[in-house]
Amino acid sequence: MTRSIFYSLLVSGIIFCSTSATAQMAKDLVSTTLDGNLSTIDGYVPSMTITKDGKTAYFSKASEQKPLYGVFSKKEIVHEIYRAENINGEWKNITKMEVCPKYASAKHPTISEDGKRLFFASNMKGSYGKYDIYVADIKTDGSLGVSKNLGPKVNTKEDELYPSLYNGTLLFFASEGRDGYGGLDLYATQVVMNTLTPSVNLGNHINSDSDDYAIQLSPEKGLGFVVSNRGQNQTISQYTVAYGNSKKTENRYDNVADNGSSLQTAMNEGVEYTSNSFEDK
Repeated sequence: MTRSIFYSLLVSGIIFCSTSATAQMAKDLVSTTLDGNLSTIDGYVPSMTITKDGKTAYFSKASEQKPLYGVFSKKEIVHEIYRAENINGEWKNITKMEVCPKYASAKHPTISEDGKRLFFASNMKGSYGKYDIYVADIKTDGSLGVSKNLGPKVNTKEDELYPSLYNGTLLFFASEGRDGYGGLDLYATQVVMNTLTPSVNLGNHINSDSDDYAIQLSPEKGLGFVVSNRGQNQTISQYTVAYGNSKKTENRYDNVADNGSSLQTAMNEGVEYTSNSFEDK
């Protein structure tokens, strides 16, 4: 995956550091924006995901940890997912979620519209490749059920990262393990109950020959906002793309691509659902 030290976005939000002090983490959370941020550890970092009622948030934090084996081994970067509660306008009760074994990483959490499922990326043992997309049920007490791999319709031998949900069932994610346009490409799959459709590449009107990390949609405008490092010197920026019947208006949007037919297909096409690996056996 392409990495770069040249960034064009404002570095803000969660501060990635070694401290585990709950007070500091809560302070960092308050400054987190909904636009995501950047880190020298992981490039683009998505914003924390918040439940529809605004009471609960999930986010990932990176720290250096000694590996399980090797007395003289160097510390490794480990990503962990945390839960926070909004109490009188302040994020408190920061709790680490046990979504994967110790020393494995979990990051990029996103919550379902009904608040009952948490999707995330992890490199835990048993993954198809490097990072895979997983899902875990959120119990009524706030704890998580068993993490379930979404299987080969989504995951490959390489990285799958940055899951995000649109309109309840459309799961966007970035993949490096398929024949795409270059680096990470954006894909979509429909998730209903314990079934999903084969993943669809969003096409070259959305993807580029660089890394494309995430997309947010504004359907009323027919626009998508793609985070990508396709800029000069591989700068990470947000790019505006049009899909469907929308057209570029003069001098209004930069970096606009028209006719996102693959995205329209992913959003609208009805497909017969089949079983997959995150069903209970």
